[in-house]
Amino acid sequence: MKTPLRLLLTALTLSTFVSLAYAGPGPQHWEGQRRAAQFKQLKPSDKLAYVCNQCKTVDEVPVRSREHAMEMCREGTRVTCPSCNMKVTVATKPSQSGDPAAEPEVVYLNEKGEECGFFVKMNGKK
Repeated sequence: MKTPLRLLLTALTLSTFVSLAYAGPGPQHWEGQRRAAQFKQLKPSDKLAYVCNQCKTVDEVPVRSREHAMEMCREGTRVTCPSCNMKVTVATKPSQSGDPAAEPEVVYLNEKGEECGFFVKMNGKK
């Protein structure tokens, strides 16, 4: 009799934690910048957030100009984390969609060649 009760309590506890894991602001509050075309659409009034996986920070990066926006996605460019000052290199990789005509993805690599950060567009709504 105790085993079914324990199983029921375990299932209830796990379902509570799973529902909490899905909670969050969602994509309506941010838009990942993974394509050069997305950077091309940025305006000087836009703000990006740089998420650094090395120092686990999120820093606001205002877009100063269209040229500045394109510099953040140009292959070979060095981008510096505002918090830890780690320099990363901009690279591109084939799209994961499987479509050979799809635009390559922009990635930010550390000196070991590992992805270590990314940009997201902040929508400005609170």
